[in-house]
Amino acid sequence: MTLSQITRPDVEAAIAEFVDGDRTSLLQDYGFGVSTAWLVRESGRFYDPKALVGVAHKHAVGTPLSSNDFNTDMTRALLKELGFDLVRFTGLWWVNQGSTYAAERDGGFLWAGQKSSDGKSLAHHSNVMNLKPGQTIIHYANSAIVAIGTVADNPRRADRADFADPHRASDVGFLCAVDYRELTAPIPISEFPDSLTTAKPFAADRRVKQGYLFRIEDSKTLDVLAFLNERIPDLFEAKPTHPSTGRGVRASTSAESYIDLPILETLLTFKNIVLEGVPGTGKTYAIEQIADSWHRRTGRPLHRFDQLPYRAIVMHPSTSYEDFIEGLRPVSQAAPGSFAYFDQRPASESQFGIADGFFVEVCRAAVQSPDEDVLVLLDEFNRCNIPSVFGDLLLTLEETRRAHYTGAPEGATATARDWTVKVPARLQYSGRTFFVPDNVYIIATTNTTDRSVAPLDAALRRRFAFYRLEPEMPRSLQLEGVDESTADLFTRGTAIIEALNELVLRPCLGPDALLGHSYFYAMAASIKSRTGANATSIVASHWRYTILTQLIDSVRAHNAEDLLDTRTRSVWFDNHSELTSQADDSIQQALTELDAFLADSLGLAINVEGTGLTRAARVSVYTPPAIEEVGGADGESPEDQQVS
Repeated sequence: MTLSQITRPDVEAAIAEFVDGDRTSLLQDYGFGVSTAWLVRESGRFYDPKALVGVAHKHAVGTPLSSNDFNTDMTRALLKELGFDLVRFTGLWWVNQGSTYAAERDGGFLWAGQKSSDGKSLAHHSNVMNLKPGQTIIHYANSAIVAIGTVADNPRRADRADFADPHRASDVGFLCAVDYRELTAPIPISEFPDSLTTAKPFAADRRVKQGYLFRIEDSKTLDVLAFLNERIPDLFEAKPTHPSTGRGVRASTSAESYIDLPILETLLTFKNIVLEGVPGTGKTYAIEQIADSWHRRTGRPLHRFDQLPYRAIVMHPSTSYEDFIEGLRPVSQAAPGSFAYFDQRPASESQFGIADGFFVEVCRAAVQSPDEDVLVLLDEFNRCNIPSVFGDLLLTLEETRRAHYTGAPEGATATARDWTVKVPARLQYSGRTFFVPDNVYIIATTNTTDRSVAPLDAALRRRFAFYRLEPEMPRSLQLEGVDESTADLFTRGTAIIEALNELVLRPCLGPDALLGHSYFYAMAASIKSRTGANATSIVASHWRYTILTQLIDSVRAHNAEDLLDTRTRSVWFDNHSELTSQADDSIQQALTELDAFLADSLGLAINVEGTGLTRAARVSVYTPPAIEEVGGADGESPEDQQVS
């Protein structure tokens, strides 16, 4: 694969395909998603850059490229070289402001109350929390498009205070900083093309729906942009006339801004995220941090499952489609509502029926709770057969193919019929229509050290963001009641492993050989909980039975046990002459410091024993080398000893 063979005529031929065809169908046929960062602007129309390059490759050499064959940076570089105009674009929204327009324009913000006058939550109000910096907003007031806005900062929950319409019913709501560019010539709604009024924010009679904030659907986005580009000079280039300039609006000035949680921000952007890394880097713990910060960051509560703010499942090789989605299972004949423990015998009579699996139950909860977000943890994700578990439902996970809530009749509980389905699927056993609501957020974890599992395939990678967690050794921990020598022992140990990771394991064996930091947090917790115990022995025990065993297992996976023993280390270096002398010196120094720390401070050693396939390392008690005596048995010097 090479992009250098693509010429401008090849890209223009790809553009012609999109002009003549349907964008959604073509993207699906060629295996691309809608662009979420950049657009190509050509002759007043807009196109998805990566898809254009993939299709242009077909016109250049005969075969199209898939989304996984190249990245966005390569796309932008090629299109710029060929003279195409790229504009930054991350999403398009429509806001109905009316009487609130002037106040919000002058203040540089959007604000919507959390509750309506009758105390109900409104999806088109909480949409404010879905805005992301850089997205474009169409401002509609007095029967005309009066301004184009750009989201200036992350949204947050905020009191109405003095910057919002005092006539609003709610005192608590959702706030987002926006840079306004007011139009010198407003565009009357009567001039909006009929072809663009078949979806939100329009009703069937071409009128604009009542409500506050609506997202323009992907199927209409590029056509709406083309219309705006024709009517508004410098659509993406002009400076704002009413920038957001303070008054407590920008989220970065608030203590409730959570831009310091990049995992959460990535999850909110993509809705599906895989946390990958070596054991002990806090992948599973991260969901606790996300759940704790969710409401303050988004303004929306998390749906609770058995008092937990998320639903979790541990995947394993036996996990199947029937477990995860739906399947035939035994249905107990026990009386409804009856309760029994596992040590009681199960009901002797049962029959088979179609039962919902984990993910269908999660999506049902999300459908029935549109004002809440549903957080899902798929632990040990890569240990199951993912294509078999998900089946053809993998497509429904994509952020751009999620279903959106349109509203239930007043007083009624929301059902699946109250959601607009973008990509429906049909379940294999029951034949029911299935979709993934857009208030479902999925966190999956994968252990990159585990080489017994297959790598994740390209189809899955297209639908998840991947976030790698690296080891971050604690610089210091408050160990109350611990003597200074033990605290120093703990701190020196973290420094030893940090040096081992960066100077030995990463350059010699790669990033999947690193040791995680959670071992030291567990060690600190053990020291704190066992008051009165010998703290030094606790440290030594954690090193011997957790840290060093993980180190041995990690190097064994790379056939590098010889690195761990002073007697065999030179053999490993002789077989890896590609390392520079400078790197070799730093590696040797880090390993020597490890040996000294284990022997002098913990009384431990690592020995490599055996030959061939049986060769392995083990942890043992350190035994000082025997000191050779000088002189013979009778005290004579060697020179005085004669062989008779």
